[in-house]
Amino acid sequence: MRLSDDAKEQALAGMRLLGTEKAGALAANITLEALKEELKKSAVFRKRTNEAKAAGKSNLGESGLDVIVEYALNPSEKTDRNRLTAAIALCNAFIPGFRGVSTVQGRIDHAVRVITAVPRPNYLDKPPDKMLQSGKRTKKIEILDEQGNYIGTQTVEEAIEGEVIND
Repeated sequence: MRLSDDAKEQALAGMRLLGTEKAGALAANITLEALKEELKKSAVFRKRTNEAKAAGKSNLGESGLDVIVEYALNPSEKTDRNRLTAAIALCNAFIPGFRGVSTVQGRIDHAVRVITAVPRPNYLDKPPDKMLQSGKRTKKIEILDEQGNYIGTQTVEEAIEGEVIND
């Protein structure tokens, strides 16, 4: 089923208003599937649709900018933050180069050099079935609560710090 020229123009007008194909389908009183089928059939209509959607998105960005300018030039006693936030979001989305509120929390700029590192202890819920291989220097510490009940075992490898001196 082909769409009539009148239905196509109504769809384009809806797309120019809100920038979406769904808005165009609602404006022309047709289904979205019928509109998409027509877009597949006609390259000229597809090109006009893309232009109408771009114009609609630009329209939305400009209307968001109008709201922001209205709040900036004529501040009221009570600001509707939801409306202002939505206007900033529209401008961020549809106006190229527009940047809404951006906050820099802080910046850490330094170099950290680790000379030695001691491995974190390995806490186990039950006593290990087998200790680590012999030859490694390890400490095994049982952890008990105030009543003397077993909580867990901590196994820590000893870390040796030093410098190599060539003779």
